[in-house]
Amino acid sequence: MQKQDRSHFILNPGRLRRQDNNLYFDRYDEEGAVVGTKILPIHGIDELYVLGKVDVDSYTLAFLAQNNVLVHVFSPQQSFRGNFFPTSSNSVNKSGFVLLQQVRAFDEPIKRLYIAREITRAHFLNAAHNCHRYDTGFEASAHVEALDRAQDLGGVLAAEGAFQKAYYEQWNRIITDGRSFKFTVRSKRPPADKINCLISYMNTRMYNVCLSEIYKTELDPRIGFLHEPNYRSLSLHLDVAEVFKPLLGDPMIFAMLNKREITARDFKTDAGRIRFSNEAVQKIEMRIIGKLTEQVRIGEQYLTWRQVIRREANRLKRCICEDAPYEGLTAKALG
Repeated sequence: MQKQDRSHFILNPGRLRRQDNNLYFDRYDEEGAVVGTKILPIHGIDELYVLGKVDVDSYTLAFLAQNNVLVHVFSPQQSFRGNFFPTSSNSVNKSGFVLLQQVRAFDEPIKRLYIAREITRAHFLNAAHNCHRYDTGFEASAHVEALDRAQDLGGVLAAEGAFQKAYYEQWNRIITDGRSFKFTVRSKRPPADKINCLISYMNTRMYNVCLSEIYKTELDPRIGFLHEPNYRSLSLHLDVAEVFKPLLGDPMIFAMLNKREITARDFKTDAGRIRFSNEAVQKIEMRIIGKLTEQVRIGEQYLTWRQVIRREANRLKRCICEDAPYEGLTAKALG
């Protein structure tokens, strides 16, 4: 797969290994015999997505960490299972002052509510923009009013839940192949049908991209504001992704389905769970990679979407550390 954003995807079973200060992937056949070897230039990779059954040793993991490569691991059913991130990725850009301010903002109910509300407002406006583009007649004003009336985080989450239900109901007016991709209810673990499978995969990719960009800032990815940290290790990337799922992820889903780049034939059932074929994953990833390297104008700047996501994280940092006003990025701000 040709890439420009330094992400690499392993879809086949095999072995990932270090040799001569470089990275090699030995592909296995069905019997586990090596049938081909590919060099993965270590200095050309920022992120590694593992979707196949891959053997890897600690020597190779240490080499990945040394070169600051993030690894995202998926199950055979293409469900996200976790990250391997180098210590340097989580500390080299970090500031004790920013961490303290982030914790204080989390512990201050008014500040946390403000940030959570503005992230959610951007999500509402960006999702409503998608509906306006497809002329569904959907209006978000009542939901924005409910969000503004929220007095605590529970009220924000209640407004978000009501909005999301109404928004997903519009998808059957947007997606032309209603027979194969009719939306009924959102299901996640596992996705119940093809449209939920596609939503879950795209959302996961948005989460991982947002996490990768947060690692490049001084913010600590463990402390979110809309999403409770609870027992999960990371949550800030879930917050940032709320802004970008309707800006990036959902429009890509609509385009791929309506242009028939993805059809019902791209899905298979494995152990009772729906997943994509490897060919479908490649088509989806080429679409995502193309989008992330696309430049958009914000004010007088032209930025790639990865840079836009990092910019959004830094805007959050200014709100947290300098009490600067924060408004989540909306489609209206894009040139």
